[in-house]
Amino acid sequence: FLLSVLLILTVFCFYYLFKPKQTQNAPLPPGHVHWPQKIFETLDYISKARTNTIHKFIAARKNKYNTKLFKTSHIGQNMVFLCTPEGNKFLFANDYKLVRSWWPITFLRVFENAEEEITPEQVLRARKQFLSSFNEPEALAKHVGITDEVVKDHFKLFWDGSDEVTVYPIARKLTFAISCRLLADIRDREILDELLPAMGDVVAAFFALPINLPGTKFNRAVKGSRKCRKIFVDIIKQRKIDLFEKDRKEANDVLSNILLENHRDGIETKDVVLAKNLVSLLSAAFDNPSVTIVSIIKNLAENPEIYARVRSEQLEIAKGKAPGENLTMEDLKKMKFSMNVLSESLRMEAPASGTFREALNDFTYEGYLIPKGWKVHWSVHATHRNPQYFKDPEKFDPSRFERNDPIVPYSYVPFGGGHHICPGKDFAKLQILIFIHHVVKKFNWEKVNPDEQMVRVPNLKAAKGLPVRLYPYNN
Repeated sequence: FLLSVLLILTVFCFYYLFKPKQTQNAPLPPGHVHWPQKIFETLDYISKARTNTIHKFIAARKNKYNTKLFKTSHIGQNMVFLCTPEGNKFLFANDYKLVRSWWPITFLRVFENAEEEITPEQVLRARKQFLSSFNEPEALAKHVGITDEVVKDHFKLFWDGSDEVTVYPIARKLTFAISCRLLADIRDREILDELLPAMGDVVAAFFALPINLPGTKFNRAVKGSRKCRKIFVDIIKQRKIDLFEKDRKEANDVLSNILLENHRDGIETKDVVLAKNLVSLLSAAFDNPSVTIVSIIKNLAENPEIYARVRSEQLEIAKGKAPGENLTMEDLKKMKFSMNVLSESLRMEAPASGTFREALNDFTYEGYLIPKGWKVHWSVHATHRNPQYFKDPEKFDPSRFERNDPIVPYSYVPFGGGHHICPGKDFAKLQILIFIHHVVKKFNWEKVNPDEQMVRVPNLKAAKGLPVRLYPYNN
């Protein structure tokens, strides 16, 4: 008996001696993750999202619990919200150390079922090739002229001669056409019109319930992803014939350059791998820039004095261009106030609320335990509309980006940060600035519905698509 007691005491001693001191007494962050409160947390978040006031959801919990972090139930997960620039910096700096990227299972399953065995190495190599071809300075400079051509064609098709347009759907057509042209040199309007609805289904289901039954968002997304993959596989097969059998010399798109590089290096990448990466990248490349275009059109309609400054800047740039001459990277560098308008639109109405991380192991932050497997969320809404970091945060004020007012590091994070910073951020800015140049040269406008605002359902969009009346200039 005494031996048994001693053994038990020894075990307890070892447990308390070697239990990690850092998390032994650390409490969980304050907040609610259990029934029935968790359902009210979810409903409150959805309610605030539908009025684009998620910053109020965060502010209420900061005031109630802790100014730096709180826990809640979000998209079906135990979720810790970090609420400060320091929290953003901590999370970005600890990618692959304390945390890793995490997405809802719906997002991952939409891109599964590629119908062929694909190794992680093949996917990573193809993704790296796509991103490097898309974002290197020389590639970006070359993209300017091509993007300018697509934008000009877009205005001829959807704006010129119209008294009224609904901005959201045609902005999506524009950014989708630009992305398809640069990624895979797709110019055929029939193919674009076939791909866009399928890609729209993919994007719409990222945060849907993973219920694969006919008629559900998830089911439409899976079908849409497969349809897009099939179309891209057919395009890739034909592109190989054009490049290697017909000896086509020009290669102005990312896909062709990758195929040529692989052929030169003797590397065979499965068509379905390239197609899967095209679908994944396209889903990210076209949707967010189109939303920012809508936001800019809305904000310029509501602020005529800011519109006047943007137009003056763009007309000055246009004076230096010959008729029909494309814009260049040097022209874009002159668009300083227009860039401020873009930046302020991203501050007030960033298309993405933020992204998610998953705790690799137990760790503590600000004295609170983040358990292994819990999800951590950095959100633009915690800082972008916080008066502690931005004066008069509800005011649309592009000049805040040209004043000498210092912006607190990591308080302005529309593209994220760390290893997972948005890889297409420079390209997104490029196409939006080119759109601004042409739209203010051609038109003034006013909102058909003066009170229409942006909403999140769950993705950011204009509540009614933002119809505007056009007033063309005679120039």
